[in-house]
Amino acid sequence: MNPILPIAHVLLTPVGLALRGRRPGLEHSIATRPELAPTGSSSISLTSTSFRPDGKLGLRHAGRWYGDNVSPQLAWTRPPVRTKGLLLIVEDVDAPAKDPVIHLAAMLDPALRTVSEGELNRQRTAPGVTLLDPRGYRGPAALPGHGEHRYVFHLYALDTWPDGDTLAKVIASSAGHVIAHGQLTGTFRA
Repeated sequence: MNPILPIAHVLLTPVGLALRGRRPGLEHSIATRPELAPTGSSSISLTSTSFRPDGKLGLRHAGRWYGDNVSPQLAWTRPPVRTKGLLLIVEDVDAPAKDPVIHLAAMLDPALRTVSEGELNRQRTAPGVTLLDPRGYRGPAALPGHGEHRYVFHLYALDTWPDGDTLAKVIASSAGHVIAHGQLTGTFRA
C-alpha cells in the first residue's frame, strides 16, 4: 500500500462523503451507446477467477494508490463464428462524474478465450491485445467515503475489425457491427 494513502484517506473522505449522491449509474454506461447495440440475440459469458460476479475486486487489482494495479484474469465463451474482433471496455459507473470513467479499452484477437492476470497492463500486454489507451489497465481507485463502486467489464464481439486507434474512433466505427455482448461486474470500496 502507498504510504501516502492514510493521509489522503483522511483528507479526501469529506470530499467523497459530499459527492456520495453524484454517480452516473448504469443508465449512462457505455453499454447504452447506440453504436454498441447488438444486432442479434447472441451473448458472451464473461467470467474471472480473480473475482466473483458482483464480488469485490481485491487490492491486487486495485489502482496504484490502493493496490498493485494488476489486471484481473478474464475468460469468455466462444463468440459467434463471424467475429473478427473483440472490444473490451472496463468502466466505473459510480465515479463522481457526469459519465462513467473508463479504466481499460482494448481490442482483442477473436481467437483469444482468456487473458491472464496482468496481461492487460501496459508493460505485460498479451499477444493479440491492442490497448486503445497507452496506460493500459487502471484498477479501481474509488474516492474514500464515496461508497461502493461498480466496475463493469464489457466484451463486445464485432463482425469487423473497427477503424481507429482510440476508443472514440473504435466505438464510432462499430455501429451496426456488434453481434454479441457480455459483461461482468466487480465492486470496490475505498
